[in-house]
Amino acid sequence: MKTIQVKIDEVTRLNKFLSEQGIVSRRNADELIKNKLVTINEKVAVLGDKVKTGDIVSFKKIETPLTYALYYKPRGEITGRIPSLPGCEPIGRLDKESEGLLLYTNDYRVVDAVLHPIHAREKEYEVQVREKTTPRVVTLLKRGIKTQEATYSPVKSVQIYGEGRSIRIIITEGKKHEIRRMLNALNLTVLSLKRVRIMSFVSHGLKAGTPHILSPKQKETLLKDCGVEG
Repeated sequence: MKTIQVKIDEVTRLNKFLSEQGIVSRRNADELIKNKLVTINEKVAVLGDKVKTGDIVSFKKIETPLTYALYYKPRGEITGRIPSLPGCEPIGRLDKESEGLLLYTNDYRVVDAVLHPIHAREKEYEVQVREKTTPRVVTLLKRGIKTQEATYSPVKSVQIYGEGRSIRIIITEGKKHEIRRMLNALNLTVLSLKRVRIMSFVSHGLKAGTPHILSPKQKETLLKDCGVEG
């Protein structure tokens, strides 16, 4: 059994705590709890248990090889688990009508390092729109957009090309349907949306629908960029 002392600001669900510590995903944390492989202060945990500062959490984690993969999701496919990558989860999602680059891993240290807003990881998109884009769109996107759903931070970069109907956008947030909702607020109709880059990883050369396991050099780059030890 491995042991960790809880040091958090507020009472938190056990599965969330284990996930945020980079130990397992929430789903896998629930499996550990169901199988009585987690204790809180030497008492076997049950689903729904919470922890607070000072608690001692012990767990028995089934060790599996860490996997890191790039995947080009085709348009029309729902983001989810991939049979050839057992135990791996997508880091972030793309909606069904979007396509492009995803990172998959079972290393939850990397998941947190990529997704947590504080790290501001770059994600780059190519968007085709029906209407002609004006310079005002660039100004507003760089200023930030507020919609009925949420307030979106200023984009890091935006370029217009292709007679004003192609847009290249770099964001560091990643809220649900962020780009679609921002452009919709600016009265632009998205015809296609592709994620072409996550951090230093690009979609060029990837075969749609086929996972690419990171090479040792790519893995080293990912872990270094995420500040995670190999």
